[in-house]
Amino acid sequence: MQADALADVRRASTEFLTTASDFYQVRTCSVRVLAARPLRVRERSTTELFGDYHPTTMLIRVWMRTAVRKEITSFGTFLSTLCHEFCHHLDVHRLGFRDSWHTRGFYERTAALYHHARGTPAKLLVWAPVARGRWRIDWPRTNRGASR
Repeated sequence: MQADALADVRRASTEFLTTASDFYQVRTCSVRVLAARPLRVRERSTTELFGDYHPTTMLIRVWMRTAVRKEITSFGTFLSTLCHEFCHHLDVHRLGFRDSWHTRGFYERTAALYHHARGTPAKLLVWAPVARGRWRIDWPRTNRGASR
């Protein structure tokens, strides 16, 4: 990634997705590695799109540069995004979910795949309640916490 070699990053991403697909016994999806992330500006917020997944085409798109400064993202952020989008693929095509929502279980599956891929100990995700029965990951407490 630091060499800014899109073709090499795409090849490594494809190899990762093929290995994960073989392990989970699901059809392999395609991946496009793109340059700078899209920046979405709204009246009250601005967000960057790190990646997305389209279940009908089984295509993952991931961006390897930040939206504003156009700097190469960290390997950890890129791999986390790839794992996140693959878990959407897994939800639909292996687990049979009609929709792949960002649930607590989804984030647990994503974290397990990420830490397995990196060979790092899994972190216990610490959840904090938010409005209307929803939850979010409490990152400061998660990052301070002990490994499983």
